[in-house]
Amino acid sequence: MVSARVPDEMETGELAVHIVSDKGAKDHVLLLARHPAGVRVREWHSGNWSTGPEESVVSANALLTRLESVVRSRQRIEPDVRVVRSWLTATPP
Repeated sequence: MVSARVPDEMETGELAVHIVSDKGAKDHVLLLARHPAGVRVREWHSGNWSTGPEESVVSANALLTRLESVVRSRQRIEPDVRVVRSWLTATPP
């Protein structure tokens, strides 16, 4: 599959991250957005799929620490944590 850059008019500045667990029991979906105080995180998991996300603002370091911990526990992250790190350090358009 060829990956192409999203056209500017479709770019939201957000990054979706899927934490994939064994058999999906502990899957999480994070929607990340830049925020003046860090990273805005909207998070869905099995307890709130139908009611809406939990929302928080965390530091980039705290987010990376969490995601690296997930990887160490043998869960998969899509996109890879390196992509998230790159997104966090990129200058927004």
